[in-house]
Amino acid sequence: MFRNNDISDGGRAVLVVPPTDDVVTLADAKQMLGISGTDQDVLIQAAIYAAVDNLDAASGWLGRALRAQTWELQLRSFDDRRAKVAPFNNPLAIPLPYPPLLSIVSVKYFDVAGVDQALVLGTGYRLLGLGAPLERQAVAPVYNGAWPVARVDDASVRIRFICGYDENQNVMPRQLKSAVCLAVRDLMPLLQRDQMLFEDRVEGVGSKRYQNNPEFAAVTRNAIAGLLTNLSVY
Repeated sequence: MFRNNDISDGGRAVLVVPPTDDVVTLADAKQMLGISGTDQDVLIQAAIYAAVDNLDAASGWLGRALRAQTWELQLRSFDDRRAKVAPFNNPLAIPLPYPPLLSIVSVKYFDVAGVDQALVLGTGYRLLGLGAPLERQAVAPVYNGAWPVARVDDASVRIRFICGYDENQNVMPRQLKSAVCLAVRDLMPLLQRDQMLFEDRVEGVGSKRYQNNPEFAAVTRNAIAGLLTNLSVY
């Protein structure tokens, strides 16, 4: 297990397999930034990593998985995550964090005797909302069915799933890549000392130079927020 994330509406998510794919390649970022040389490649790549980590599920604020990654939602029971939410108007549905969902790996639980049991898709549970890359997906009992009785204990119910954009089943929205590239442009001045300087001058007193132009940075942040408004899960 790699990382624990508390989930506000019940349970916790544990990162099992972290993402490895690129959200934005170095070549794509350089093209958008209008950079053709290779002198700044290391800085640009570092800025890409920082921008993606600020958004992606494991450490970011967007609440959305940008690249394929495996998580396990751990619950005390099948009721643990349904206190305040009822996705798809189904009171038995368990919403999954970090959309979009790619697939379910397993749904397991400890029964009242402490025996580890596994549910099978189609007979033990079903998926709701699969194939809607901008929505949250959920698992629920089969139609007219109910969840089995699980022993109420820490991580008694474990739902392991793969989520993220894969450019096949869930195609990444263009504004996500644009937002990352804008963030890279905003971060670049912080990684080098000779670009985007801002000077505050008082006649007869002197002047002071800042590493980054705050007006430019504010415009960039507002542009990023506008691009991602409809993609934020929280």
